[in-house]
Amino acid sequence: MKAVPTYKKFKFINKMVKTEKNFAIRLLCEITEVSRSGYYKWLNRQISPSEKQREDEELKQKIKRCHRKFRGIYGYRRIQIWLKAVYNLHVNHKRIQRLMREMKI
Repeated sequence: MKAVPTYKKFKFINKMVKTEKNFAIRLLCEITEVSRSGYYKWLNRQISPSEKQREDEELKQKIKRCHRKFRGIYGYRRIQIWLKAVYNLHVNHKRIQRLMREMKI
């Protein structure tokens, strides 16, 4: 009997999670005998670089808005808190630092 390729198992899990809301990813990974971390890694690779760039550009605009509003006194920590409070965004502080560095602020 042939073994099912891992990427097909990941596709199956993804399909089940999107269509059948009652299934937990942990349970599906156990049934298909794949690791959850492997599934999430595969899932993140499915996002195209252009989508990530568009996301970063939108986030840069929000960071810029905060920077202007508070006249440049907020650092990455306060900006992270502001993004959470105003937009309910959970963004890693390292990502905020990187984007601020790219914008030279």
